Amino acid sequence: MSESTLDRNEIEVDVDFSPQEERHAVRKVDFLVLPFIVLCFLMLQFDRTNLGNAQTDTILHDLGITTAHVNIGQTLFTLGFVLFELPSNVIAKAIGPQRWVPFIMFTWGLITLCQAFMTNKGGFYATRFLLASGEAGFIPGMAWYITRFYKNSELSLRLAIFWAANSVAGMVSGPLALGILQGLNHKRGWHGWQWLFAIEGAMTMFVAIIALFYLPSTPTEGGRSLLFRIVNARDAEILAARLIVDDPKKASVVSDKVRFVDIRDTFLDWRLYGHCAAAFLSSVILTPINTYGPSVIKSLGYKGFTANGMAAPASAIGLVFSVSLAYNSDRVRERGIHIFTAMALSFAGCLWLALAPDSVGKRTLYGGYLMTAGTMGCGQAINASWLSSRFEERRRPIALAAYVAFIQMAGFAGSNVFKVKDAPRYKHGLVICGACALAGGVVMLIWKALYIWDDKRNSQQTETLQVNHLGQGSPRSEDRYHEEEK
Repeated sequence: MSESTLDRNEIEVDVDFSPQEERHAVRKVDFLVLPFIVLCFLMLQFDRTNLGNAQTDTILHDLGITTAHVNIGQTLFTLGFVLFELPSNVIAKAIGPQRWVPFIMFTWGLITLCQAFMTNKGGFYATRFLLASGEAGFIPGMAWYITRFYKNSELSLRLAIFWAANSVAGMVSGPLALGILQGLNHKRGWHGWQWLFAIEGAMTMFVAIIALFYLPSTPTEGGRSLLFRIVNARDAEILAARLIVDDPKKASVVSDKVRFVDIRDTFLDWRLYGHCAAAFLSSVILTPINTYGPSVIKSLGYKGFTANGMAAPASAIGLVFSVSLAYNSDRVRERGIHIFTAMALSFAGCLWLALAPDSVGKRTLYGGYLMTAGTMGCGQAINASWLSSRFEERRRPIALAAYVAFIQMAGFAGSNVFKVKDAPRYKHGLVICGACALAGGVVMLIWKALYIWDDKRNSQQTETLQVNHLGQGSPRSEDRYHEEEK
């Protein structure tokens, strides 16, 4: 079989391969493709969060802006994400995410670099909006790309590793920014914040160029890279065969264009909204904790740079917890209870940090912070894999784009939860965030029950139709994947 694009007839034919060949092909994706995708996600996180690091330098004074202007800029940033999430994924579906994502990476890397040349408030507003517009399609595009390499029962762990780039970035971006800001400040007449934007933007552009030649097409399209031989023809054949046997919905090729009817059917499907509602509710906490986390720690009695450094362990906890939870979710093939567990722990952490009296001591209160920041958002990868398994391929990229857009929209609410009058512990805001997280978990339990009911109903209808059409062939029911729930 050549390395040219596999057609649908070839995909449907049984392919003989040994368990050793299958493991070898999957491990190639695990160790050669997935880590590079995580690297790309790291570039996204660096460029999304470097404004916070830049504010420790003189950027506000140099641009003549205040914290209020920064908040407006962040609102424009969130708006750019929400507006361009779906259009970007539609383009990715048409030309392939392995080509589209490197393009948008290079674009937002260039915009990040251009921030080094900002001189006023207008430039700040413009670059924040344009930066988000470029970054918008990355997460849903790459999440969907990952679904094209793995069986549904393997997705939660891989998507958790993908989303773990958030935690890794949280551990790396601070020291990296500190080194740039201190080491290059006033070099060649530039401020440290200018060097920060320039260097991290250039890093993203460099990785984007490599990604263009490195990332392979999906197995159903041959698995070819433009330059590097990551997945060969035999690997692609094995990966495609196991993929289609596991989930026939994935038989369609990536380059099938998204039609209006696909968008309409996706947004008229009741299944979408439980996942999106849970994603939104559980993500309200992300913006305030990421923005005010060090300030909260400082309010507990820790001083100066110690408070900044003590925010980092939460990222490590989140990395271990999210990957472990996703691994167990794949192992037992259960989604709803696992997602609820993550959101319930986030709820408990918020209450711990908000309601514990000062008399318990700063170490006990810090434990509440670690539980809050270390569990927030840890159910997102499992939720995304569950959503993905419930939609056929023509609607899957649209559903994932909507899902990520709801996560981004939570930033609008999260930006207004912590009030100045509630500082420094932000007790009322933490209670609200915790309540939202718990509500998201309850939605997932309701959706689990609805899926069990819906699957039973469809199974009964299918059996009835098969009896009525005995001898005429079984009717074709809507493709679904039901092994996710027990």
